[in-house]
Amino acid sequence: MDLDDLVGTITPNMRTLLICVAERRPPAGDELATAAGLGERRAIQGVPIEAVVTSWHRAEREVFSWLATVDAPMTADEHRQSSRDLAAAVDAMISASTEAYRRARTEVAGHLEQIATDLVSRLTGAERLDPQVIEERARLVGVAVQAEHRALAVHGSHLLPRAQRLVLDALRPILPSRTVAGARDDVAVIVTPEVPGLIAALNRVVRRDEMVIGVGLPRPRFGEVAGSCREAMAALSAGRHAGRLGVVEFGTVVADVLLLENPLDARQVVQSALGPLLGRPHLVETLRAYLHSGLSTRITATELRLHENTVAYRLKQITDALEADAPAALVRADILMALRYQELDQP
Repeated sequence: MDLDDLVGTITPNMRTLLICVAERRPPAGDELATAAGLGERRAIQGVPIEAVVTSWHRAEREVFSWLATVDAPMTADEHRQSSRDLAAAVDAMISASTEAYRRARTEVAGHLEQIATDLVSRLTGAERLDPQVIEERARLVGVAVQAEHRALAVHGSHLLPRAQRLVLDALRPILPSRTVAGARDDVAVIVTPEVPGLIAALNRVVRRDEMVIGVGLPRPRFGEVAGSCREAMAALSAGRHAGRLGVVEFGTVVADVLLLENPLDARQVVQSALGPLLGRPHLVETLRAYLHSGLSTRITATELRLHENTVAYRLKQITDALEADAPAALVRADILMALRYQELDQP
């Protein structure tokens, strides 16, 4: 407790209790406003409301004890009346304090929520960010900025707020400090401390509810997490393009992200690697199945419901068209990237 707190809130409220007991009346007007001011101040300071109520009851006991030691002793009836008057005054002051406390907490929570939403908007935007400025704002909402953080991008079949809440509820038991959450278009973005068990907790959520969660790589401090936000959004986009549900970690879809973010280059790769086959979709289908099977003619024939001789004939057509010496020579980075982009580019 500092001097301003003592002079501005504690002393006037104690004086009010004594006056109300002496005049046998409840507090009113400015007296209740002072009690409300105490509740508001404690809300801003982050003091629990239970502690505010407890402090009033402690004040009640102090005044009651003082009344018992005054120079002019009171009769038993006077003592009982003073006790009733004091209790009524304290109840009125508590009511004023707690109502003001709740109003202030609601306003503070709304303000902090707006700061958090603004942070997410800035972290997911294209604007160049100053890490120090980002961390200063993050401290206002209680983020442990010196800890490792990473971003999550959530899209589900639920309405956006519910999908976000499902993820936050799953993570809350394992998180040591505050998360920051907001939205970008139809995607919920959550910046969370990096903790053991994070991916496992996310996997449990997606097993219960149909959603895709893109996960960015961790960053050593909160001020550097904008890169993780971009990665999470990109991983989510790649997962949705591939028709995946579940957790999509950026590190597992980097190639897909490169293709999706550079469509002109990707289409050029398709034309260059598969050009002679593009007019013959059955050969592209066979090539994809053959590479996916680990270069097994038998597995390819089973998957496509063809005779092995038909598969062998098609592979001869493919190798001739692509000028490959043998079917094994079809395992080329450009061919694999071209086939993958065709899968991702499906409407």
